[in-house]
Amino acid sequence: MIKSQSNLTDQAYDRISQKIIKTIYKPGSKISEKAIESDLKIGRTPIREALLRLKQEQLIEVIPQSGTYISKIDLKSVLDARFVRTSIEQQIMKEAATKKISDSQKLLFEINLQNQYKSMVIKDFNLFLDLDNEFHHTFYSLTNHSEVWNWIQTINVQFDRYRFLSLNVEQFSWIRLIDDHQDILKAVLDHDTSRVQNCTKRHLNLALKEKKTVIAKFPEYFINTDK
Repeated sequence: MIKSQSNLTDQAYDRISQKIIKTIYKPGSKISEKAIESDLKIGRTPIREALLRLKQEQLIEVIPQSGTYISKIDLKSVLDARFVRTSIEQQIMKEAATKKISDSQKLLFEINLQNQYKSMVIKDFNLFLDLDNEFHHTFYSLTNHSEVWNWIQTINVQFDRYRFLSLNVEQFSWIRLIDDHQDILKAVLDHDTSRVQNCTKRHLNLALKEKKTVIAKFPEYFINTDK
């Protein structure tokens, strides 16, 4: 079955954005359509269209007479993205705490948390970030707000870029993230709307507690670090 052009563009966009988030394509590095085409094994046209979308989202920048570069991480954008995500997610979690969670759904959460722990043990940064996002995304699905999750991903990508780097900092506690996830899930299962909002706010603020350390380790990846 031949894939449509739009599907290939979406696929190229998703794969390139994930490589940007996980610093496979490093902030500030030069890229080319030809190199990405070779890397992803996707045609030039969908790659070009995906790059146009990424440019609009300020994940790449084109410098005349120089080339195309992966945008550095703007700390102001990270803080704004965290603000929006926290504001929305507290309401999502409050709503989730009013829902009845089935045994099969509870099991899926437990499996996710177990896998988070395993990824922490082997220090698999990519897997941990994917599981973290899956954990949060599930609550949007449970409350019939999957579209909201999709909306915030465009701005949340800057926060995700920062979060991935924070996992690489020795002082940052992965187990604290997992403990927070367990606290959030317990508050939902207890139908405690006040506690789940507080847990969610604390959790989404956690990554930025080591802001200075993250920037000190990766100074060449950031701009607007005086925020």
